[in-house]
Amino acid sequence: MNVGGLGPEISGEVALIADELSRAVELTLNPTVSQDARNQAYNACESFKENSPWCAQAGLLLASGNQYSPVVKHCGLQLMEHTVKYRWTRITQAEKLFIKENAMKLLYMGGWEMGHLNDALARVIVEMIKREWPQQWPTLLGELSDACTRGHQHTQIVLHVFLRLVEDVATLQTLEQNQRRKDIYQALTSNMAEIFSFFMRLIELHVQEFREKTATGDYSGAASNGRVVQVVLLTLTGFVEWVSTNHVVMNNGRLLQILCILLQDDVFQLPAAECLLQIVNRKGSTKERKPLMILFSEDAISCIHRAAIAAINVVDENHYLFLKKLAQVVVGVAQQLTSLWSNAQNVESWLPLLVETSLALVSHPSLTLSQSATALWLALLKHEHAAKHLLPAVPRWLHAAAPKLLKVHYPTSRPNGTNDAVAYACIDYDSEQEFNTFFNKLRTEILDSFRFCMMAAPLVTWSYVEQWTQSALDKLESCPRALHTQHPLYVEWEALTQALDVVLSRLVETEPRPSAAAGLALLQRCVLTQPSDPLLLSLLLSLISALFVFLSCAYSQLAGPGVGAAGAELLPRVLDKIFSSLVYEGAAPDQRRSRAVKNVRRHAAGLLVKLGSKYPLLLLPVFGRLHELSRAALARPDLSVVESVTLQEALLLVSNHFCCYERQSALVAQVVGECGPRWAALSSQAGSATALVRLIGLDAAPVDSSPSDTDGPGSARRDLLHGLTLLLGVVKRTHVPADPDKATRGGFSAGLTAAGNPVWRNPCAAHVLPLFPGALALGRALHELHAAGAAGLLHAGQARALGPPAAERRNLLGLCDQDAAPVSPASRMQQYVHTLHESVCHLVGAAAASLGRELYAAPGLARALAGSLLQGLDRLPDHWLRPLVRCALKPLILHCPPAHYHDVAVPILEHVAPFMLMHLSQRWDYIMSLYESGKLEEETGSESQEVLEDILVRNLTKEYLEVIKVSLVEGGVVSSADTCDDMEEDSSPAPPAPAAAHTRTPDAVSELGALLLQHPVAGPALLHTVLRALTWGDSSASLRACGLALAAVAGARAAGQLGAAEAAGALHAQLHALRAHGQHDANQAALLALALQTYETLRPQFPNIVNVLRAIPDVDAHDLQRLEDKLANNTGKPSKIDKSKRDLFKKITSKLIGRNVGQLFKKEVFIVDLPTVRTARPPTDDTAPPRLDLLFAHTPPT
Repeated sequence: MNVGGLGPEISGEVALIADELSRAVELTLNPTVSQDARNQAYNACESFKENSPWCAQAGLLLASGNQYSPVVKHCGLQLMEHTVKYRWTRITQAEKLFIKENAMKLLYMGGWEMGHLNDALARVIVEMIKREWPQQWPTLLGELSDACTRGHQHTQIVLHVFLRLVEDVATLQTLEQNQRRKDIYQALTSNMAEIFSFFMRLIELHVQEFREKTATGDYSGAASNGRVVQVVLLTLTGFVEWVSTNHVVMNNGRLLQILCILLQDDVFQLPAAECLLQIVNRKGSTKERKPLMILFSEDAISCIHRAAIAAINVVDENHYLFLKKLAQVVVGVAQQLTSLWSNAQNVESWLPLLVETSLALVSHPSLTLSQSATALWLALLKHEHAAKHLLPAVPRWLHAAAPKLLKVHYPTSRPNGTNDAVAYACIDYDSEQEFNTFFNKLRTEILDSFRFCMMAAPLVTWSYVEQWTQSALDKLESCPRALHTQHPLYVEWEALTQALDVVLSRLVETEPRPSAAAGLALLQRCVLTQPSDPLLLSLLLSLISALFVFLSCAYSQLAGPGVGAAGAELLPRVLDKIFSSLVYEGAAPDQRRSRAVKNVRRHAAGLLVKLGSKYPLLLLPVFGRLHELSRAALARPDLSVVESVTLQEALLLVSNHFCCYERQSALVAQVVGECGPRWAALSSQAGSATALVRLIGLDAAPVDSSPSDTDGPGSARRDLLHGLTLLLGVVKRTHVPADPDKATRGGFSAGLTAAGNPVWRNPCAAHVLPLFPGALALGRALHELHAAGAAGLLHAGQARALGPPAAERRNLLGLCDQDAAPVSPASRMQQYVHTLHESVCHLVGAAAASLGRELYAAPGLARALAGSLLQGLDRLPDHWLRPLVRCALKPLILHCPPAHYHDVAVPILEHVAPFMLMHLSQRWDYIMSLYESGKLEEETGSESQEVLEDILVRNLTKEYLEVIKVSLVEGGVVSSADTCDDMEEDSSPAPPAPAAAHTRTPDAVSELGALLLQHPVAGPALLHTVLRALTWGDSSASLRACGLALAAVAGARAAGQLGAAEAAGALHAQLHALRAHGQHDANQAALLALALQTYETLRPQFPNIVNVLRAIPDVDAHDLQRLEDKLANNTGKPSKIDKSKRDLFKKITSKLIGRNVGQLFKKEVFIVDLPTVRTARPPTDDTAPPRLDLLFAHTPPT
């Protein structure tokens, strides 16, 4: 090499340095030496890399010296790359030429047999390209072309150069200097046609040579050609996702044709599929993607289909990896098809092949492949026109996809020699939790496909699930008397209930509608079925629940003659079946208290609530029988609290459709009747912590209580919980008719408001409100349990009774329920106390939503709440504050009528807001101290108490910000989705609230917000909470606070509660938040907009606020003046932010914007911009071939 050109003394010195470096590198990887020796060697290498002027020269010697190991050679190439990357602007022109010439000589020599060394050499060349090409290295492409003519190894290095270059410039855009990136991007795109032609010729040439050498037995030579093809495909993968689609489909789609052909070659199919995947997953406008329609042809889809079938028939890891990639390609093709459907031609010739491919994939044992096939079907079924072409294949899809609904249990040990879903689950997923998350998603998607199949082909889909249900019922004859959850029959029934429920949920929307008579016949068979095992009986109730819709359809005019009468005859028998399950005791005496039997009884009670909610008009004519059956069941002493209350809730739901105040009130009186006096007596005994401890047995050792106990703490606990739960159920389930005319005729009117709006009275109010003080007294007593002296009242065995229950801990930590430890008497008491407190909070929130003015008009309501449920807040732990804030405080503020803002909403927040400000501030200081001390490490998955506290504080913060939101900007807006309701019969999760980044930031407060911000106590507390939340260590809470801060600041200014110091503090808090959360793109954008709007809003009234910006380190005074000029010239609203102001404000605050911890100590790379050049378009005249076409002319390797 050229090292000798440095002079004998210098070259000798460099050689000595290289030898020392070689020994140091070997030491760092030697496991036999001591840790101190390795550290010293490592530090010596790092010191040399950062400080030595001979870094590149020594690196070259290490890389080119045959006496050095591959590890040392790689270190040498890294030294060369480091010099180019970080010192290029400081070294001399001679040193630059030295590095460039010797790097290219290494390329001409063909590199090494080891791929990672060749890739390291390519990175050295790429770093030089990023600094010199095209302006100061015009011969680069010629030199690369010349290297390609020297052999296969050289060609692979050149391809790696192209790949790493486009990754830095286009794909990953790690080249941060915009001008250099634009120059290189322009140079690449101007010659892209020639570059693609070069890639195409390489593929065709080397594939041909690979096949010829393979045929003649020259496997070594064929392998060399094969490696070139694989690297070309890898390089193409980096190009095809961003270049113009015209290059991808040039020469009549020759590249796509080659890729489809290579899918059938075992050597090249995986990289070909990866390249094709990038093509079919391209985004952009329809016009940009329209050329890809060349893929939608019989030839292309046939290649994909044949490749999939061939890979399915071979069971090994390589073919399975290819299948997963090909499945993603098929999904991408389907998604492109749905968006480009109007341009598709001859669909009948190739779409069936695509469908056949998906059916083959879903039939494979791998559930991962089934998910891809399901994604294809969902994409096509959701498309109006494409769905019509799927109709012939719907029966086959149902038959193939239904078995995938059966629950698969992740094994404790990996199976060997099997080819089933469990084996593939072990290949694809590392843990049971990861697999369960995937499986739940897969099941949801398959059920979605069944739902869309029901809409597209209702008769076919119903026929399939009907036959499946009949078959499952037939298997009961051979069923053992006792089952477990992994028994095949239970697994099948559990999947069937899911499918039947999803399919029949769309029954009334289908056309043509399946026969109601057939549905009633199947329902009747289910009613007559008598499973011997409680697990199957519970699932049978789910089947009855799904089939109940046919009873509703039976009364339709479309049902046909006699069907209505059959439905009327069957309905009482269905109710009898449900009530018999409600009092089910199991086949053996020892089953009566088993979890499975309890689940059957609770399922039956929950089913009655569901039917009362979904089909009240169907049950209204048989309300007398329903009432009679309910009274008989309630008379049984073995009915639990949950079962009896749920049963009475079902009665109340149906009675709401009486639309008669007197009848509904009489039923509520009957429901509350016997419980009322017991509740009054018990609540008087539970008015203090001492009395409550004695009443429920917290002063005694924890023991199991028996339902047969009629006296003592066990009986008191049941009665107390029964009364509280019943009150809650009555309040939640008793409603005023939604139709004002029906409400008026039914006697629900209680007059008009001052604005002329009607006031309605709830039938339960007169019966519940007298019992309400007892619930508040219970809440006060529960809070007193946290007082300093109350710990002595508890028995030593009940010391953890006030802690978070195990179920809540698991929920907060995201653990599976099956990991739960067996329940002990102490943990049951813990759960009981927690349930009491939550029920009181739910009762207050539900009363606010249901009773309305009848509750808010109660004299002294705010004072009563402050003295009971809101008393002693400073003593409550976070897991007790959460239900208080979420389920009681938020509904109280949300549903408060404007007439009671002054006497209810404002006093409550005057009491709560200062405490929450202080409490959350202290808790966040504590949490941040844990992070700083290292006791809390992010993403550790720890189950420690500190982690639990961190999660609780984050959740409490978000929930209290929701309270502030309804207080300041959404006061008086009643939405059922916003009320805390955990008793609904539908277990589906509520839709997530839209992210703050995607909603318009409110710039004005509501009527309630204006009142609160005028208040001398509540106003400052709410404003400071919002501003502090911007800076607390939770980016999502900060984002929520961003949506409230501008309105809060503007409202405080309008109320005269904002002085110059407060204005400066508000802007300072927002800039501090930029420092804390600026590394998150969503937070940065929201905070910059908020700070600019705040500054623009407050600047006219508080001119000194500019001092906050002047205090920013190294701020440019000229930029500040430009901002002032822009604001002075702005005539629009402050909420309108133009791009120039936003960019200028970002520049001013750039020194403050926080960065990710991974970027904090990153060594900066400086690349000097080169003179801009204009790249001429490639000539189009055939007589003047493009220059690159000649440069990359390939000659056979020597």
